[in-house]
Amino acid sequence: MKLILVYLVINISLFAQGYICAVGGGSEDYGDWSDAPYSWVVQKSDSGKIIILGVSTATEWLPTYFMSFGADTAYNKTISTIAAANLQETYNELITAKAIFIRGGDQWDYIRLWKGTKVDSAINFVFQNGGVIAGTSAGAAVLGDVDFSAQSGSAYPDEALQNPFYSRMKFENNFLNLIPNVLFDTHFTERARHGRLIAMIYNQHYSSSRDLIGAGIDDRTAICISPNGVGEVMGSGAVSIFYEDDLTNYAPITNGKYTIENMRSHLLTKGWKYDFISNDISFIPESAKDVDPNRLWFYPQTSFYLTGSNNLASHLNNLTSFLSENNSSNVLVISHPGFSGSITTITDFLSSINVTFDVLNITDVNLNNSADAGKINHATCFIFTGDSLNVLSYLNQPIGLVNAAFFNSLAQNIPVFFFGNTGKISGHYYVGNTDTDLYAGYRGKMTIKDGLFIFPELIFQPLIFDDSDFYENRMSSVLLGMMRNRKRIGIYLNGNDIVKVKSLENSISGNVQTPYILVDARETTKVDSSTYRASGSSGPRQIVAMNDVRFSVTNYPEIKYLIESGVFDKLSAVEDNLNVTSPNDFVLYQNYPNPFNPNTTISFSIPDLTSSSPLRKGRNEVGFITLAIYDILGNKIITLLNEEIIPGYYEVPFNGSNLSSGIYFYKLSTPNYSETKSMVLLK
Repeated sequence: MKLILVYLVINISLFAQGYICAVGGGSEDYGDWSDAPYSWVVQKSDSGKIIILGVSTATEWLPTYFMSFGADTAYNKTISTIAAANLQETYNELITAKAIFIRGGDQWDYIRLWKGTKVDSAINFVFQNGGVIAGTSAGAAVLGDVDFSAQSGSAYPDEALQNPFYSRMKFENNFLNLIPNVLFDTHFTERARHGRLIAMIYNQHYSSSRDLIGAGIDDRTAICISPNGVGEVMGSGAVSIFYEDDLTNYAPITNGKYTIENMRSHLLTKGWKYDFISNDISFIPESAKDVDPNRLWFYPQTSFYLTGSNNLASHLNNLTSFLSENNSSNVLVISHPGFSGSITTITDFLSSINVTFDVLNITDVNLNNSADAGKINHATCFIFTGDSLNVLSYLNQPIGLVNAAFFNSLAQNIPVFFFGNTGKISGHYYVGNTDTDLYAGYRGKMTIKDGLFIFPELIFQPLIFDDSDFYENRMSSVLLGMMRNRKRIGIYLNGNDIVKVKSLENSISGNVQTPYILVDARETTKVDSSTYRASGSSGPRQIVAMNDVRFSVTNYPEIKYLIESGVFDKLSAVEDNLNVTSPNDFVLYQNYPNPFNPNTTISFSIPDLTSSSPLRKGRNEVGFITLAIYDILGNKIITLLNEEIIPGYYEVPFNGSNLSSGIYFYKLSTPNYSETKSMVLLK
């Protein structure tokens, strides 16, 4: 207890005596979202003088707006050179203010022109003496202890995720330093910056040995912080808090690969309060609803693959991997009539690799068609494609021969490959209207619709960084779907990337360029949402509040997120300390490369059978090892290996130059073990 009290006393003493109002950007207006935070600035400054700082000239709108709330006086002041920032008369003028407001613009201008000058000192003087320091957009970005400096330009979220240390990730830790251990980011959801802020926190952990609190502020939203360290959220959107705790784990970046596991987050809307000293939520409004964290879990019914874009041609390699990793002897492509002109990209490809396939176009009138139900019953895997999720979701209807056959196939673990947006229907629910109306999320026009219940806990959003016009819709869609339907798992995916959800091991893994973002809400106990309605809205802005959400990212293909336990199976792809020359288990590895033309390598491990395992009764009982190649009809093509070998790791080359394109199988057999994998020859 004494240690806790000492910690709090130290942090309170470090937290200065003034007020902070950090605004995420966006246009202010009378009678709108901005009235609450801007009037708060006036109130906390005792209706005194407000000086509005910038590096360029500005209109009289903001001064007039502040004075409409009772400010004694408010005016703009332009400080555009280091010389002007260092004038004693500038300092003398600024310290007479009860509040200083820093406009939007470019935070690097503020840092390079004002850092270490009398402007820097004057702002701190006002703050230390109980005044208010406020700012919007770039003006808010410099109010923390550490600032993203934008010295080399803005850091885009996809690039920041791909490399948290790339050239634009520049930081400033010696300017203003108003809120201890906090980094502010602005325009948060509208610019899909969740991944960027996570990458920034990771960057600072390794480059500066600091574990910061990241506060991502939505546009038209503010967090106003009192001298006791408690900040209240105001406005239309959310403030998203991110930080490391005891459940958070990092793996250092190695050859461009890294992992962040379970970064803690709280998403806060209007009325929620956060204590930046104790680093926890201090007040939850009555509008919040309870969530039972012990509610029943629903795990994946079958394995399925999700892709990051709607570009069919760009995902044919991912489709190839799916076909090679699963029984693809009878593929069924499921689409709808309106997509028939595009589906040839898939069917022509399947024909080129000699895969047996059929096509089922879903309509509202063929759900009782016995022939179509037969197509489903005979399929060994499914491929979903199309641009109408409403039509594809007809499969979720409770009656119909086709529907019954499909859900029976799921129960039989028939795997599914989803192209782009079709993967959204893999969950119990999905969020619609994300890609047509630019302002759907802001104006309450996104929809919640029924999916196929393959993984009921999942809300999925592909194309996350595909088009900046839709950033807010797509970023808010996952959190909206999770909050509204009390779902536990969300996934954001981008571009040519692929995520695999495996049902037998309840795992999620990805083969990605941009690390996929995985959201886990199993600890969430309170949820809420914005009540703000913009002009022309159908409903409130679709921004949510949720406590205790965990964000994880990785770009290691070998790492699996274990759904039941909520952790990765390992933090990096460094292999376990196994004795490769004397392995513990039979292992048949995926051939490499795959697809191949015409050469590939098949590798496997044979265990030392003198160990204590009941299957391992003596080295000489291994017997003969057989490795053979088969075509898609099960005909043996060649035996690559048929001999008795000692335990160890082996690589066997295979040349398919005399074979036609298609799917082939390789089988490793011993008296106690056999396994078969598929591979694709693509000429």
